[in-house]
Amino acid sequence: LKLPEQCRPLCFFLCALAKAMAKTMRARQVLRCLVLAATCLLAASFVASAFVAPRSMAPRGAAVQLNAGGEYTGFVPDMQRRQLMNFVVVASSAIPVLVLLGGYAWYFFPPV
Repeated sequence: LKLPEQCRPLCFFLCALAKAMAKTMRARQVLRCLVLAATCLLAASFVASAFVAPRSMAPRGAAVQLNAGGEYTGFVPDMQRRQLMNFVVVASSAIPVLVLLGGYAWYFFPPV
């Protein structure tokens, strides 16, 4: 079985995980965990492709060079991409905001 270069570390990780779990779990539970891990990785691979622009059958050559600038091309992300981008923005900004609000509240309401 020939694996792509990107999948080799993942396969090593899954094999090490299976060996570690085999000591404490039955074979059926190990198989379930491996199937769950593979399913999660497959789902993550679909989410990771959310920011890839759809492929168009545009001609190659001079027409591509004219559109290679930074001008507006009319591409608008679909709803799934927009929701994912909004989630990333909210999740990444929520952590520092909550830390700052927590420090502010800790100053006015210290633990007794």
